[in-house]
Amino acid sequence: MSPSWYPGTARHGKVVPTWNYVSVHFTGRLTVHRDTEWVREVVGLLTARHEAGRPAPWHVSDAPRDFIDGQLRAIVGVELAIATVEAKEKLSQNRDAEDRAGALDGLHHEPGPGPAAIADLMTTLPPARR
Repeated sequence: MSPSWYPGTARHGKVVPTWNYVSVHFTGRLTVHRDTEWVREVVGLLTARHEAGRPAPWHVSDAPRDFIDGQLRAIVGVELAIATVEAKEKLSQNRDAEDRAGALDGLHHEPGPGPAAIADLMTTLPPARR
């Protein structure tokens, strides 16, 4: 977040560059699966989920079985049994409405999908009460 985006900078100058972000940390028991049948089932479920809604969805069975078997042997399945979730967001909640608007305008003029995603979150999630 550039101080140049905040109208408050011209009034008081008490600003510094910072970052807006959202982070989520999961902790839990991690299991590594090398069993091809376990991986096959998960790949099938993921494929069905992400191909659903397409005019001609692809199915794992559309490819030759020996080809899929080779691909599955190269995949290591990872399963996380989530015990805790910690999340934090810093989205200019500490700024007044005018500075938030300036930050949104600045983000909308930055290249790449990251700044646009943060701007979307800033407009979707309400600012914290002061």
